[in-house]
Amino acid sequence: MLFRLSQVAPAAVSQRLEEATPQLEKTMKGATVTKDTVKQDLERAAELQRSALRAIAALSKIGAGVSLRFDAFVEELKKSSSWGAEFKELVGQ
Repeated sequence: MLFRLSQVAPAAVSQRLEEATPQLEKTMKGATVTKDTVKQDLERAAELQRSALRAIAALSKIGAGVSLRFDAFVEELKKSSSWGAEFKELVGQ
Protein backbone atom coordinates (compact mmCIF):
# COMPACT_ATOMS: atom_id res chain seq x y z
CA MET A 1 0.00 0.00 0.00
CA LEU A 2 2.83 2.40 0.82
CA PHE A 3 4.52 1.57 -2.47
CA ARG A 4 1.37 2.48 -4.39
CA LEU A 5 0.72 5.61 -2.34
CA SER A 6 4.27 6.80 -2.95
CA GLN A 7 3.47 6.76 -6.67
CA VAL A 8 0.00 8.32 -6.44
CA ALA A 9 0.51 10.96 -3.74
CA PRO A 10 4.23 11.40 -3.05
CA ALA A 11 3.88 14.77 -1.28
CA ALA A 12 1.31 13.49 1.21
CA VAL A 13 3.30 10.33 1.91
CA SER A 14 6.58 12.17 2.40
CA GLN A 15 4.95 14.32 5.10
CA ARG A 16 4.13 11.17 7.11
CA LEU A 17 7.47 9.36 6.86
CA GLU A 18 8.37 10.16 10.46
CA GLU A 19 5.23 8.33 11.64
CA ALA A 20 5.71 5.31 9.35
CA THR A 21 9.37 4.69 10.15
CA PRO A 22 8.93 2.81 13.50
CA GLN A 23 6.58 0.27 11.92
CA LEU A 24 8.92 -0.24 8.97
CA GLU A 25 11.84 -0.74 11.35
CA LYS A 26 9.87 -3.32 13.31
CA THR A 27 8.95 -5.18 10.12
CA MET A 28 12.54 -5.28 8.89
CA LYS A 29 13.77 -6.75 12.18
CA GLY A 30 11.97 -9.96 11.29
CA ALA A 31 10.02 -12.58 13.14
CA THR A 32 10.78 -13.51 16.70
CA VAL A 33 11.79 -17.14 16.77
CA THR A 34 10.37 -19.18 19.61
CA LYS A 35 10.11 -22.90 20.23
CA ASP A 36 6.66 -22.84 18.59
CA THR A 37 7.78 -21.07 15.40
CA VAL A 38 7.22 -23.11 12.25
CA LYS A 39 8.84 -22.77 8.85
CA GLN A 40 5.68 -21.24 7.36
CA ASP A 41 5.83 -18.38 9.89
CA LEU A 42 9.43 -17.66 8.94
CA GLU A 43 8.60 -17.68 5.23
CA ARG A 44 5.66 -15.35 5.81
CA ALA A 45 7.88 -12.97 7.78
CA ALA A 46 10.53 -13.01 5.03
CA GLU A 47 7.91 -12.18 2.39
CA LEU A 48 6.65 -9.33 4.56
CA GLN A 49 10.21 -8.03 4.84
CA ARG A 50 10.66 -8.13 1.06
CA SER A 51 7.41 -6.20 0.59
CA ALA A 52 8.49 -3.64 3.18
CA LEU A 53 11.85 -3.32 1.44
CA ARG A 54 10.13 -2.50 -1.87
CA ALA A 55 8.04 0.14 -0.10
CA ILE A 56 11.10 1.61 1.64
CA ALA A 57 12.95 1.80 -1.68
CA ALA A 58 10.04 3.68 -3.26
CA LEU A 59 9.73 5.99 -0.27
CA SER A 60 13.45 6.73 -0.25
CA LYS A 61 13.16 8.08 -3.78
CA ILE A 62 10.47 10.60 -2.82
CA GLY A 63 11.34 11.35 0.80
CA ALA A 64 15.06 11.98 0.88
CA GLY A 65 15.80 14.73 3.38
CA VAL A 66 12.26 15.00 4.74
CA SER A 67 12.63 12.83 7.85
CA LEU A 68 15.92 12.42 9.66
CA ARG A 69 14.77 9.17 11.27
CA PHE A 70 13.72 7.69 7.94
CA ASP A 71 16.98 8.79 6.31
CA ALA A 72 18.98 7.14 9.11
CA PHE A 73 16.91 3.96 8.72
CA VAL A 74 17.58 3.90 4.96
CA GLU A 75 21.31 4.32 5.57
CA GLU A 76 21.22 1.38 8.01
CA LEU A 77 19.51 -0.76 5.37
CA LYS A 78 22.11 0.17 2.76
CA LYS A 79 24.87 -0.99 5.10
CA SER A 80 23.00 -4.13 6.16
CA SER A 81 24.61 -7.38 5.13
CA SER A 82 21.27 -9.13 4.75
CA TRP A 83 19.24 -6.48 2.88
CA GLY A 84 21.80 -3.96 1.59
CA ALA A 85 22.41 -5.47 -1.84
CA GLU A 86 18.73 -6.07 -2.53
CA PHE A 87 17.86 -2.54 -1.40
CA LYS A 88 20.51 -0.98 -3.64
CA GLU A 89 19.21 -3.03 -6.56
CA LEU A 90 15.66 -1.81 -5.94
CA VAL A 91 16.75 1.81 -5.70
CA GLY A 92 19.06 1.50 -8.68
CA GLN A 93 22.36 2.44 -7.06
